[in-house]
Formats: sequence, structure tokens, C-alpha cells
Amino acid sequence: MMNKQRFERVVENMKKTGLSQILVTDDPSIFYLTGRIVNPMERCGAILIKDSGEVHAFMNNLFCFEEMEGMIMHYYADGENPYALIAAELQPGKVGFDKNWTAKHTISVLQERDDLIPVLGSDCVDWCKSQKDEEERELLRQASRINDMAVEFGIKHIDPSLDEKQLSDMIEEFFEEHGAARDIQLQYVCYGKNAAEPHHGAVAGEMLKEGDAVLFDLWAPINNYWCDMTRTVFYKSVSEEHRKVYEIVKEAQQAAIDFVKPGVEMCDIDAVARKVITDAGYGDKFLTRTGHGVGMTVHEPPEASASCDLIAQPGMCFSIEPGIYLKDDVGVRIEDLVIVTEDGCEVLTKYPKDLQIVGND
Repeated sequence: MMNKQRFERVVENMKKTGLSQILVTDDPSIFYLTGRIVNPMERCGAILIKDSGEVHAFMNNLFCFEEMEGMIMHYYADGENPYALIAAELQPGKVGFDKNWTAKHTISVLQERDDLIPVLGSDCVDWCKSQKDEEERELLRQASRINDMAVEFGIKHIDPSLDEKQLSDMIEEFFEEHGAARDIQLQYVCYGKNAAEPHHGAVAGEMLKEGDAVLFDLWAPINNYWCDMTRTVFYKSVSEEHRKVYEIVKEAQQAAIDFVKPGVEMCDIDAVARKVITDAGYGDKFLTRTGHGVGMTVHEPPEASASCDLIAQPGMCFSIEPGIYLKDDVGVRIEDLVIVTEDGCEVLTKYPKDLQIVGND
């Protein structure tokens, strides 16, 4: 069923930004508006929204995308030109294109007309998606509960006989057994100096040794909503320097969480975490933004970064994940998901954050 309230919010955003027509083509955005997954692969699937409230869908007849009340359907078969169908419904002037639509599709629409001006139109939907309703919040809570279990599973199965990829694969299997869909990205399991690379992927043959940090950055889509969480523990022992780094990151993360509330700028959330780490002398080792939005995709607006001046609003869900990365030595990151509430934030991920030394049982 077409989600009338969500479409109306998108139209309101279109009017605010001066766009009279946008093409929505990203699978999560179509699902957000219609409750249906298209997954067109290389084919064309699009929804045209006009500021009058008129909605058109352009779908291959292989998609099994049934007619929907309030939506004008345009079906095409393989071998037919869907771009001519789309172009025939567009008005001259600006057209908001989806940021994730490939050049193949965008250019094919533009080649049908010489009076169209392409602009980015995704913000009109993304702003709506960033403020989760109660149904979405509960789905995010459920996903995070499984994430807590996955982190606990990973930590309990740390073993020097397992390389990074073997442990990562075990965690992925755990996720899938608990309802997660498989993603192309491996679960991050990073031993020792590899944890100093913020986006180190699990590697076969990378083995664990005493004193190593073990960083788990685990995420998965569950019922079409993502979880995302990072914990760092130490194997058998921890040096005083590594303990110091861990406690600084923990303090920075908590300071940022405590700062979150409606009305604050996302860049200021980043600044709060960054100040703690900078004041401790590690500012140049904090290599990433403080956080990113999470919902139907694992990275979406808003982001907690120095360049983001969006205002935190109730219902926004994003990560808080400061880190310190000492090249060829250690990396520490602690990450939780939060949802902005009316007077602060709700922390979705619950696994403890006190420093843990494992492997001495």
C-alpha cells in the first residue's frame, strides 16, 4: 500500500526546495514509500512524484509490482524503451534525479528530451527517511538487540586458532541464523595493528597474539533495517598506553552521547567528541567523522561530522563512534546507535563498554 503520509511529507520537501518533479529510484526509498522491494538490477524502475501530489510508477512487467491505489502505473516489457515513458510525463525544467541512479538510466532519460535540467532530488526523500516513526524505531531496536548478541558471540569466540576471516564468517553466520540478510561486506574483525585501519576488512591468515586489540565492527540488515555497533577488547593483556587510549575514546563517546538532543547541530556532536580526544593529545589520530545515519541503509543522512550543519530532530537515528588510530600499533573505536528523543537520546546498542581483557579463562 502506498504510504500516503510519507508521500505527502516528500511533496512538502519538494515545495520547500523548489522542485516540481523528482524521480525516486533507490530500492530503500521505494520500499520506504510503497512497502515493496523492486530490485531491478540493470533494468529501469522508477517512481515519479510531482508537487501536485500526482505519482507515477514505471516498472518492468517482470518486477511483479502490482497496481497501487493513488499511483498511475506504466509497465514496459524487455525490449521496450522505459525512458520514453518517463520523459513523456515530465514537465520542462528541473528534474530531481536520485543520487544513486546510474548514469546509464539518468542519461537515457535526458536523451529523450532537450528541455530537462537534471538536479539532485534525493534530499526530499532522505530528509523524511531521517526522522523515523515509531514502527521504524522498533525495527531498529530489534536489529540492535541482535547486534548486541552478535558482539557477545564474537567476543566469546575469540581464539588464537581463528584468523580474522574465520571469526568474521562465524559472526556472519550467527547474524543470518537470527534473521539478517547477507550483505556483500564482511563483518569487520581486526587484530592488533589492523585495528588502526578504520576500514580494515577481515583477512585470512591474520592471526591473534597476546596484547592485541580485537576490534569488532558488526552490522547487518534485519527486516530491512540496519544495526551497526563497534566494540574493542584486548587479548590476554593490555599495555598502559593502550588502556589510556581506550579510556579516552570511551570518555569521548559518552560525552557525545550525553550532548545529543533536539536542536543541536550535527557538527557540534562531532566537535564534542573531537575535543575530548584532542585535549588528551590524540586529535590527529581521530581519523573519521563521529557518526553517520542508519536506517534502511547503513550509511545515510544525517552524519555527525564537521561539515554537517543539519539540526538533530526527534526520530533521527545515527551512530556515535569516535576512535583513536595509532598506525602499526593499535586502533580503538567504540560505537553505539542512538535515536534522538524529545529531550535527549535513546541508546539502542547495550553491550557493555568497560575495558575487557579476554582469553585468560
